[in-house]
Amino acid sequence: MTWKFSRQVWLYLMSAFSFGLSQAFLSLFLNFYLRALGLGAEWQGFLNALPALTLALLSLPAVALARRISNAHTLKIGAALTVLGTLLLALSHGPELVVAASLLTGAGAALSVVAGSPFMANNSDEESRVTLFSVQSALMTGAGFLGNLIGGRVPDTYAALTHTSAHGVEALRTALLVAAGIEFLGLIPVLFLRPTGKTRPGGRSFAIKDKATMARLVLPNILVGLGAGASIPFLNVYIEGRFHTDYASLGSLFAWTSLATAATSLLQPLLVQRLGQLQAVLVVQASSLPFLALLGFAPQLWMVVLALFTRGALMNAAGPVYGAYAMTALPEEDRPMYSAVNTIAWDAGWALSSVLSGVVRAQLPFTLAFNVLFGWTLVLYAASVTAIYLGLYRPAQGHRALEGGKL
Repeated sequence: MTWKFSRQVWLYLMSAFSFGLSQAFLSLFLNFYLRALGLGAEWQGFLNALPALTLALLSLPAVALARRISNAHTLKIGAALTVLGTLLLALSHGPELVVAASLLTGAGAALSVVAGSPFMANNSDEESRVTLFSVQSALMTGAGFLGNLIGGRVPDTYAALTHTSAHGVEALRTALLVAAGIEFLGLIPVLFLRPTGKTRPGGRSFAIKDKATMARLVLPNILVGLGAGASIPFLNVYIEGRFHTDYASLGSLFAWTSLATAATSLLQPLLVQRLGQLQAVLVVQASSLPFLALLGFAPQLWMVVLALFTRGALMNAAGPVYGAYAMTALPEEDRPMYSAVNTIAWDAGWALSSVLSGVVRAQLPFTLAFNVLFGWTLVLYAASVTAIYLGLYRPAQGHRALEGGKL
């Protein structure tokens, strides 16, 4: 395990931290902002899904662009589009501009996601790769800690200064404008990224060399996306509606959840050294399932808070290890394509279940609706763990046993 990264990597990590701060603001306030604009549960479901759907549709074109102009230049365009989209969202007064903003942020996310992992892989070696992916994830979630902690207080501060309501649209708009400003700061280091020269155009833009491995890697994330979109984007609405928490308290809850995830992410390289990459992913994700059940069905707020901290830390901390394993398992020319296909699969599932979640919440009573949604999420997460075990871990163990028999 090594923490020696190049200047290019540190520039990318600085940007990731800034965008992580902003994303915390958006995750915390988007549903409340839409509600303040007069948009109900079905609109909230659709507008939570739209960036993910845009991301999914544009991921393959983003691969072609990354292969043609480099991952570094693709990251620059993606960051710029994301800043523009967040600014437009903050200035919206109705659904038309919100839809346009969602399309822009989805396009920016497509470029950033498709190019991000290959950029880190091309600027690291096998010795440092798991550590780099874990550090990047920890920085994003650590930024989420600060973003939620600070962001949760922005509407209250605005309300105190202007003698208005913290739940009013202008207070929430101010929080989103702060998020856009933070993203602009994150754009600056991205502009100094340089292509490595390792990714060059040539051959078919969408060719996949190892289709079987690609399919086995992507299937678990399809299942997670289908499960997550039903409930995770609406955790703020769920906790506020069920326990009547204010914005500052919500911000603190999600902040400490992010910090727990960051700490767990930094411990992942040690767990990988002890168990191996796939076994570490299986142990961590399987351990999160009881806490997901507790999150959705526990009767007391303190139980939900405990589950929120632990589930988020366990489930999300496995992501960088899984991503690093995918970058190692696939040939170099398949890495951008994996980022795209994985993004399409995950975000298409997220978008579909978010839309359906909005319909369910509009048609059913609050408690029953969230019982259904959390049950669906739990089943799909369990299916994802099973797919990793059957599709990746067992074949890898069989391959090692076969190689051992040949020695």
